Amino acid sequence: MRRVFTIPEEQHVSITINVGEDFKAIVWKAQFDMDFKTECLFCYSEKITGYRVEDEDGRAGKVAVCPHCEKVNAVYM
Repeated sequence: MRRVFTIPEEQHVSITINVGEDFKAIVWKAQFDMDFKTECLFCYSEKITGYRVEDEDGRAGKVAVCPHCEKVNAVYM
């Protein structure tokens, strides 16, 4: 089942995660989005993975995470 998160423009709420943070999957509802063929900013692994995430307060977004060092490399739309 695919969940689509739509937030009206006037009620835009961003997720509370920053580039460089450790990605703790247990804190987020995470669903695979795509793989990126780019180096990790922190450990120079050759691939990072994108996830659609939602926190416990219902804020949603997308993050790119290194599967090796588990650091957030980007927050994207």
